Amino acid sequence: MQGQLRTARLPKVSKDFFATLDDDYIISERLYNCLKEEEVKLGELNRILNYRNIELPFYHLYSTLTLPPATKKEGLTVEGQCSECKRNGYFNTAIFAPSGSNVPTKILPYDLHYQPFDMDIFSLADFAFTWECMGLSNLKAHGNFVVRYARPLLVVSEKFKSILEKLKIKGLEFEQIIID
Repeated sequence: MQGQLRTARLPKVSKDFFATLDDDYIISERLYNCLKEEEVKLGELNRILNYRNIELPFYHLYSTLTLPPATKKEGLTVEGQCSECKRNGYFNTAIFAPSGSNVPTKILPYDLHYQPFDMDIFSLADFAFTWECMGLSNLKAHGNFVVRYARPLLVVSEKFKSILEKLKIKGLEFEQIIID
């Protein structure tokens, strides 16, 4: 989602990095300042506002930088994809245990492979998004369904990743993208 995010409840959040229910990525002011000190290129991030237009101590981690479509996608399942754009409908592949067993569902890791591409996009920011969007888009509100767009995966540079690890930011998982 591009532009200014508005919310009512973020001041009670103590995490430095998290995603909203709509998969917008949010970073705290503390993490923002740490990333800036380490000279991580963040592009143009917007502060998050409450509904009274008061700035909150959080930033919306958003970028217009998008990787090209992956040439090979392992560990992803495609369902209900838009027949025109073919960007949405990607889901993690899951292996379900037999009903009644105590074996947990296993989510497979994914591998995204790319042909060599112009890496200059990372001169603008140390993060970008995948072309592929996870989940389904609901373009018309009906019943209990609101308009919602499938969201891309966040891709961060090695520098960005190492700082998140150094700061021990919890709840993050990293998968390496592969350039063939």
